[in-house]
Amino acid sequence: MGGIQTGSGCHDRTTGLDHRIRAKAGHSELSVARFTGVPFALSRPLNGAEGRVTGNRGWVVPPRCQRRWTAEFDRPTIAVLLGTDTAAVIAIAAAVWLAPTVTVGDLGVFLVLIACALTYTELTAASEQRRRLVRAQRGSVEFIDQASIWFFSAAVLLPPLLAVVLVVAVRMRRYRIALRPFAVWVGNTAAVVLSVAAVSLVRDAVVGPAWPTGATALTADHGLMFSAALGLTAVVYFVVDAALVALYRGVRFHRWDLSATLGSREDNLLLAHTLLVALGAVVAAVVTPAALLAVLAVAVMETKTLGRLAARTADRDQLRVDATTDPLTGLYNRRGFEPVAGGLLAADREAGRPTAVLMLDLDHFKRWNDRLTHFGGDQVLRAVADALRSSTRGSDLVARWGGEELAVVLPDTTVEHAREAAERIRVAVRRLDTAVELPAGGPRVRLGHDTPPCTVSIGVACAPDHGTDLTDLQQLADRALGTAKRNGRDQVVVIGTTADGEVVIGHPRLPDAEQR
Repeated sequence: MGGIQTGSGCHDRTTGLDHRIRAKAGHSELSVARFTGVPFALSRPLNGAEGRVTGNRGWVVPPRCQRRWTAEFDRPTIAVLLGTDTAAVIAIAAAVWLAPTVTVGDLGVFLVLIACALTYTELTAASEQRRRLVRAQRGSVEFIDQASIWFFSAAVLLPPLLAVVLVVAVRMRRYRIALRPFAVWVGNTAAVVLSVAAVSLVRDAVVGPAWPTGATALTADHGLMFSAALGLTAVVYFVVDAALVALYRGVRFHRWDLSATLGSREDNLLLAHTLLVALGAVVAAVVTPAALLAVLAVAVMETKTLGRLAARTADRDQLRVDATTDPLTGLYNRRGFEPVAGGLLAADREAGRPTAVLMLDLDHFKRWNDRLTHFGGDQVLRAVADALRSSTRGSDLVARWGGEELAVVLPDTTVEHAREAAERIRVAVRRLDTAVELPAGGPRVRLGHDTPPCTVSIGVACAPDHGTDLTDLQQLADRALGTAKRNGRDQVVVIGTTADGEVVIGHPRLPDAEQR
């Protein structure tokens, strides 16, 4: 059914603190949604790369059978997967054993249901893939589709054997479309089968084999019992599926809070809506199976609408990212930097924590453009941006302020720690050995080998020692940066204060052996 596609490139998008996009370490796979029948799926960052998400909307699918599926999981997770598979087999066997014989009427309802389910799968495949990709780009760990309309309806209306046949048929079709690893597909299918078996057992225990059919099911004699049974089976379906997802995600990611196990408010509202449509499908089928065709039309229309809304949301989000992101380096631009930096500064001020502001400027950048052309100079800028990403924390804010000048905000950082962080950045830039491709078939040039090393001068100011306003701190850091330039470049200078007034204090340069 649904799910985040393998290779989705899920990223940690904390507010403004991801250097635009920073891959989330340690999350090589993500669990997905309830009511989709897919609590287990794999998802890896593309190439493990850091950098700005592009407009690529391609559908990434995993290579199959490259290694044993057990290599993807730790032992507790494998135990959960195998336990789910085993429990599904036992539960459905018990449900089939206790269920009544399949009648001709059951076969008729089954044929209509499976036709609707497969038609729905075909008509909504493109919309579902679009929604999967959008949610993966947003870093969402869950994906909700509406195929549970048919699964829940089959669990309520059909004997367990026919319900399982429908689930497997639809899941097989989904497997061909989504191209998931077989082991993941089995775990997903087992979760759906467990939910279906639980609904079948509860239905038979409450109502018995004589499930009301036709308009008589809605009369006063049967209506109350019918409504109560439907409500109870819906709760059972929800609880079983939610429990499986929560168990898997808790074991896999060692997080047991509600948001991590049960998903977001938006996801749960969509799940509730899907369940309401499924209840409507059951009522329609009880009156006459032909009414399921109307439910099919509604479900297809809703899913396609959700797909279009997801695409519009993605376009809107992309416009927002484009407006606040430097296209060359993938860092924040000035428009994106200022509100986020102001928020970080305010948060630290309220909590009584220090904040450091760094202004950086590449030394002799005009010479790089003259030597390597502007095309090569752009590659140098990208390499420096990568060095800043790797030399700062996930909570730090990095931006391209303009031209070859960059800005960094270090939350909860003292003056001394800011000096150390700035020195770490300076050394990382100096040690760059990036290969620069020259245009028009020119030779490849390695920084620090075929050219002098790339260097950067850095000015540092800290709140509250040197001020509390972002603009003032940047101006002070820029003054310190100017001092670093005048003192010979490739150094860190921290703005300081004395009893006589404001002065700048240069940080001693490291010996050449350490710089290299």
